[in-house]
Amino acid sequence: LEFHVPMRALHLAKTNPNNNAESDLMRLPSARTFAPRLKPLTKLLPLAALAILTSCVTPMVVDTDAKAPVLADFGKVAWPITTMKPEAQRLFDQGVLQAYAFNENEAVRAFKAALAADPGCAMCAWGVAWQLGPNINAPERESMTEMRRYAVLARQNAGNATPRERALIEAMIARYGGVGVQAKDVKVLPSDICGTKSSREADPLDIVYAAHLRELVAAYPDDADIASLYAEAVMVATTDDWWNRKTGAAVGQIGVVASHIERVLQKHPDHTGLNHYLIHAMDSSREPQRAEAAADKLGKLAPMSPHLIHMPAHIYIRVARYGDAVRANQTAVGQEVKLAEQLKEQNFKVVKNWDPHNLHFLWFAAVMDGRADTAMETARRIAKRGEKGTYMYNEYQRGLPVLSLVRLQRWEDVLAEPVPKAEEKFGTALHGYARAAALANLGKLADAKKAGAPLEAMVAEIKAKRRPSDEEKFILPVIETLLLWQRAEIAMAAGDMDAAITAAKASVGVEDEIEAREPPLLGAGSRMLLGQVYLKAKRWADAEKAFRDDLAEQPGSGWALRGLTLALMKQGKSADAAAMKAKWEKAWGDADLVMQRL
Repeated sequence: LEFHVPMRALHLAKTNPNNNAESDLMRLPSARTFAPRLKPLTKLLPLAALAILTSCVTPMVVDTDAKAPVLADFGKVAWPITTMKPEAQRLFDQGVLQAYAFNENEAVRAFKAALAADPGCAMCAWGVAWQLGPNINAPERESMTEMRRYAVLARQNAGNATPRERALIEAMIARYGGVGVQAKDVKVLPSDICGTKSSREADPLDIVYAAHLRELVAAYPDDADIASLYAEAVMVATTDDWWNRKTGAAVGQIGVVASHIERVLQKHPDHTGLNHYLIHAMDSSREPQRAEAAADKLGKLAPMSPHLIHMPAHIYIRVARYGDAVRANQTAVGQEVKLAEQLKEQNFKVVKNWDPHNLHFLWFAAVMDGRADTAMETARRIAKRGEKGTYMYNEYQRGLPVLSLVRLQRWEDVLAEPVPKAEEKFGTALHGYARAAALANLGKLADAKKAGAPLEAMVAEIKAKRRPSDEEKFILPVIETLLLWQRAEIAMAAGDMDAAITAAKASVGVEDEIEAREPPLLGAGSRMLLGQVYLKAKRWADAEKAFRDDLAEQPGSGWALRGLTLALMKQGKSADAAAMKAKWEKAWGDADLVMQRL
């Protein structure tokens, strides 16, 4: 017997007479369309349905000793739930705000404590199930046993729940497959939810859940929390890049989600979830400015949240506000310390730390803002965090200082950096690339070729494998990009400008495949290098185009503006060069003095 209860927008509309759903949402097909093999048993009595569910799930025993710290200044939420216990309501609200701050473990702690305060609270159990499941940063599913148990408990407790709460609980049941429903039972992967060409096939149950939330949006079009849940559900289900890099078109329902958030934000401008998700929806689009107001507001709404303080930087780097991105991440890193202290004072352990991401973002923003000293200080902090790790990414962390010195063109400092341990193949390759670039620029061509040998060997070794490891697959485009940069630098030093141009051009396409990540692992350096190669080759018009292309990808980049100024000067375009120089000087108004020289 298969069990699935899709929530129909028409049915829900009966409980919401003021339903004025947007036409594009109302035209979308129902959850039932996306689960043709799941037989709806809507005619079963609730008690019979409950018996079917509980017969397959281990009974849930509520931990009545569960506790959570008191956490303030994470925003405000107005989400009344069915409970007679004020403490349960307070902890539920705290759980929601922690969820919107992407602090999933802390949210689970709050929801479990809310359930301890009111073991009969349906939405408290729902909250635990919600936050144990997939999220934007961790969309993969593992065992669903525990989350199913909490979803079942939510349904068991739903006797006095509101229609809206019951609908949310049914959506959560669907998210984890109900009873007898496994991912293999859902054969349809609908293109209008998650796109058609995916690097990782979306879990069918994620699609079913997104379809349920879409129906809830149609029934409650002005509900800020349902809009946030829908945004999250679609983003988890959309495993393609959310915006097509070539055409700029939205993939699946991302465009609809963004527009719906914008509309609901007009009525709920201070909602942390909506502001947060709008930033995520737009940061890789060609219209990041649509989320600029949300970026300016979010950190102020949740001044205790390291992640929400950091999030505006995702928009700032897209709209040429690198200085603001630096400040946002500096504040976020400082706030992480304060939050840890607050938890320690209440005898709770830190369950999540955003420093690795925030420091990495700070490094990139500082590089782009011409703040060499800040970039190097941050790179060394990142290296310190990765000093004991054995993964290739840890080797990348340890190599970030020497990569940064190459970007800053501090050749003698590159040569003074300590050599990695022999067993660190990736770290040795990174270091070898940096030395090759430095030696080539110092005119030591033979030494440069010798230094670059480990990188050449590593790329060849991984490419020769029939089944490279996941780590090797992840790192291959990174080292391929570096190898092309290395070849370009050595070719320039040898005077072979055609070979240098060929290598630099090729690096643009390879780096684009990895630099969709935020922050860019290699600092988005390929187009800048291509422009520099053209300058050295005295191909001024080509250099101008390369730097303009770089500005299209990295708006307001001081690196590109400086290169473009030189290219225009060499072409005798004095007026244009003067205007570009003014833009460059403004862009790098806070840059280190040594970076402000042509």
